[in-house]
Amino acid sequence: MTGALPARARLYLRFAAVLFAAIAVSVPLGISDDVALFLLPLAAVSLMIAALARFAAPLPIFIATLALVASLAGGMSAMLWTIPVLALGPVILAGLAIVAAGLNGTAVMASLAGTALLGSGLALLEQGAGNGFLLLCAAALVGLAKPAARKSALAIQQ
Repeated sequence: MTGALPARARLYLRFAAVLFAAIAVSVPLGISDDVALFLLPLAAVSLMIAALARFAAPLPIFIATLALVASLAGGMSAMLWTIPVLALGPVILAGLAIVAAGLNGTAVMASLAGTALLGSGLALLEQGAGNGFLLLCAAALVGLAKPAARKSALAIQQ
């Protein structure tokens, strides 16, 4: 699914997919809310780095590492102190950056993926790591993994 993407975008998309899978696996164990507080900021920043590498200028390695460490600190502190707003900060920033990068690259699907990521953070606050949260996380991941169409439907019809 990520074969047509640049290597820098593929790596972070796969990392986010593994993090979302870990959240989904924790649902039957009953610890999904805590796991989502810890892993969602990390997955959101990974999706942001992938979107920036695909639609705008790729982030330097130092800045990408700094963003990942900051999101890890936010997620860990949100989980340990049960303050979900600490986990929501990196998710909101990453979602807005994905929307901006998608609009910069004229990719509507990437902008919608950023909006789905914002929605997943808000769903986590409202209902916890339930079905709606997991659905929005999957929509964000698939929306960024989908290769951009080279021709529009209008160009194909003509």
